[in-house]
Amino acid sequence: MYSRTLIVALAMFMVAPTWAAELTITVTGLRSDQGMVRLALFDQASEFPKGKKLASLDVPAAKGSVTVRFEDLKPGRYAVAMHHDENGNKKMDTYILGIPKEGYGFANDAPAFFGPPSFDQAAISVPAEGAEISFAVVY
Repeated sequence: MYSRTLIVALAMFMVAPTWAAELTITVTGLRSDQGMVRLALFDQASEFPKGKKLASLDVPAAKGSVTVRFEDLKPGRYAVAMHHDENGNKKMDTYILGIPKEGYGFANDAPAFFGPPSFDQAAISVPAEGAEISFAVVY
């Protein structure tokens, strides 16, 4: 009886759904290797781009481009925002009127006019088999 229960439990574990989708992002056009490239992934439109992130990654900057990977994602729609934190102070530095001093970017190369793009403009679909995207940083 004990071994039968163990076999049933193992069988249930083996067929349990797993979320292993990956999102690979390449950010191009980085002007220097100074500081960090900070990426944020959002799954809620109401939180984008300054609220609660689903996940975030900070990687050392490299002149030209960097590639990062978000792993173990549930298939779905996600908006992506990034900024090149050249001075490493972990915030987006701005001039008067909120104009960014540092580079920024969004999935789909979504434009930012008088504020960030909408969630839908910066959102991409990540299927179970994963996705790869690239976008350019804006200075």
